[in-house]
Amino acid sequence: MTETVRNLLWHAGGPLGASLLGRVTTDAAPSAFTADHRDPNLPPAVLEHAVRTGDARAVVTACHARAQAAGTPVDPDPMLRLLEMDDPDVNAGLFLASGWPALRMAVLSQRRFAPEPDRPAPTTDLWRDPVNPRYPGARSSPVPLEDPVPLAEEVRHAVLLAGRRPDLQVALAASDPDLVFWALVSGVPGPGGSTARLRACRTLAAAGRTAQLRRVFQVAPIEGEDAQAEVIRLEVMGSRTAFLVPKLLEEAYGEEALTTRLRAARRTSAARALVRGVLEPRWDLLTAAHAKEPLPWCSAVALLEHPRCPAGLRSMLLRAYPRALQMVPRPGPELLPLCAATAEDHVTKRVVLRGLEEGSLTAGDLVAHVRPARLALTSMVHGGLGALAAQAEAANVVRQMLAFAVASDPGVWQRLYTTLPSYDVTIAELIAACAHPSPGPALPPPRLGRQSAWAYTVLIGLLDADQAGPALEFLNDAQLAPLAGSPDATAPLVDHVVAHGGPVARRVLAANPHVRADVLETLVLGGDRAIASAAYRNPRCPYALREYIVSVDGFDDVLRGELCAAPRDGADPRDLWPLLASPDLAVLRAVALGSGGEFGHPARLRAAYRIAELHGISALEGLPDDPETVQARDAGGIAPLGAALRAMDERWSKEIAGTSYIPHVRRPGGVFSALADPGLAWPSVLAQARERRIPAAAFNLIAERPDLPLELAREQRHLRPAAQAWQQPLPSQDPTTLHGGVLAHHRPLVAEALRDAVPTRWHAPGRALESGVISPEEFQATAEANTVIDASIEHLPLARLVARTLHRELGENTDAWVVLARMLEQRPAATLLELVATARAAA
Repeated sequence: MTETVRNLLWHAGGPLGASLLGRVTTDAAPSAFTADHRDPNLPPAVLEHAVRTGDARAVVTACHARAQAAGTPVDPDPMLRLLEMDDPDVNAGLFLASGWPALRMAVLSQRRFAPEPDRPAPTTDLWRDPVNPRYPGARSSPVPLEDPVPLAEEVRHAVLLAGRRPDLQVALAASDPDLVFWALVSGVPGPGGSTARLRACRTLAAAGRTAQLRRVFQVAPIEGEDAQAEVIRLEVMGSRTAFLVPKLLEEAYGEEALTTRLRAARRTSAARALVRGVLEPRWDLLTAAHAKEPLPWCSAVALLEHPRCPAGLRSMLLRAYPRALQMVPRPGPELLPLCAATAEDHVTKRVVLRGLEEGSLTAGDLVAHVRPARLALTSMVHGGLGALAAQAEAANVVRQMLAFAVASDPGVWQRLYTTLPSYDVTIAELIAACAHPSPGPALPPPRLGRQSAWAYTVLIGLLDADQAGPALEFLNDAQLAPLAGSPDATAPLVDHVVAHGGPVARRVLAANPHVRADVLETLVLGGDRAIASAAYRNPRCPYALREYIVSVDGFDDVLRGELCAAPRDGADPRDLWPLLASPDLAVLRAVALGSGGEFGHPARLRAAYRIAELHGISALEGLPDDPETVQARDAGGIAPLGAALRAMDERWSKEIAGTSYIPHVRRPGGVFSALADPGLAWPSVLAQARERRIPAAAFNLIAERPDLPLELAREQRHLRPAAQAWQQPLPSQDPTTLHGGVLAHHRPLVAEALRDAVPTRWHAPGRALESGVISPEEFQATAEANTVIDASIEHLPLARLVARTLHRELGENTDAWVVLARMLEQRPAATLLELVATARAAA
């Protein structure tokens, strides 16, 4: 299975993806794929498929990797599902791969854990007296197994031959007397201390292993006070009526043992350890105990974090501790009323997103049960990769509902805008209420808050671009402004603000870090200083546009003060480079004073030359005393600075051409100093590039400069980068692949590339997507299908677009998904839209 097909599983979701994975993998695929389970970013479908196929080692590895990456307790549910298969081979995999003592003890107990309607869920109370142990005089022994699960030979060998300490410790709970005896004579303490050894002795006694018991008490007796140890020995050997032993075992393993310890817990970590110490708690006993007297906060959190905590107990715990809602690992729809009762949107949002990512909340829940609607709508475009499938399904449902509503009455848009901030209803109820309004005068449109504005832009983005007009035409400048700042400002919204928005909306749009780079240029050329200043601060503002803003003095006084202030600690020194285009003395002095260290010397020299050229030699007073600056002040002329710059240009040209590999250590004076020069002689670099004299390793670093000229980017836009910076340079041209790093700051080159050939193949497309030179819609429509699927995992806006497309066109048709996956394995030269259409037709 290819990496692209694996990435496709994120878009398919858990159950559908597991079915898809079961059909596209071959017999040889799982073994080659097992190593990927160490990846914490494993698609849920892979874990679900591993559970269905009984791949215990893969499940254990994946569960631990995900927990370590997220900093959360390990999810026991997949491993419990495997244990419930009652399969010796699966159990062997669990024992050998897992480090969870309770699970390994359960395997060695050889009990059957498959759920049965008339039997409570098994726990790790593996030893249980058939007679009530509260009667001290009762003769008791462990319950014999009627139909034990066979123990694989490799498990027996791990205990008897390898004899690792963790294996021997859990072997004290085995049902096989041979394993128990071997663990006892080794002297290891059990997970519960000496009580675990006492329980193991009772197992030997029940099996009639008197001689082995005698040997155990000779070489590794039960620890305790001398008098107590003798009593224990006599009771275990049957020489004395059992009184002390049942009492000790009841305290350690009785029905009230876990509840008593949870009540005494004072830290969440301690409570988690107690819950993890058992395979699965006796939920009925804990429910009764909490109803009698509430458990402490830390214990409630530990129980809520267990994925199998029953709904009844969970509701009781959450009524006692409402803030613990955020701790539930798989929140279902039954928790949504409790979320609404908290009246805290951030709590509800976190619960909803976790439910979508874990698969415990469906698309139907998001549309019909999550309230308020504004929060449900933003939950469709928020969260991680695990929520993609549910969000896409919900988006397609809402799209159909909305299209039907606005088709007959465009006034629905105004009612949606008006009611979003105040209606505490679900998405379905909101659209239905706006489609069938109650009689009475219409309310004037308000100015939306951040969450409501974001929700409204999500609604706009669900429909086609030609349907967005009625959603925007009734809004004034102040009402457009919150929409312009939304993370999901769609192309129709952006175009409307540029064409019809006032200064407020345009300024907010210029500050939006998700807007396309070419839009910023249009806004800046309007001549408004506040808008230009907002665009300058935008991380997507191209370097050339920043140079233009400072060169024409097109920013306001607030930005001027920010630029002239000392740079913050950790600031990128390249942020000062555009300021060299300014004629303002204060701004130029800020460059000279803010460029420190050896690598800042070229920037200081450029700033000093520009100051002397525009404002005279006397303006150099107060600048850092670099040798060239001191010589210029002493000579009373600019000649020493000019000569130093020419010498530096020649030196950098030789350094770049002679760099066949990039050293690990950054030392001043070499290629790193050349790359730190804001005034690099680009005509010389361009000539070297055309003559193929710049190694790929060096050009990779040059391409990362924000001031990479358009001509050089056009010349090298198909550069094939070296696999590692230290390797020998590769051939500089690959006519089939676009270099995302080279094109990241040049929208015109992207437009040229899209006109030249479709589909396009990319290297590092994430750089181009993050910089805004190409939109997710353009990328999906023009790039190769495999490139789109792979890039979507690194760029969430693209991932949501791709997921919506796949679920809208393919739905739950597993055959169509399988056809698509088979085609992606062949890496065809076709766009994703073309492959999706083919898969739908073929299925």
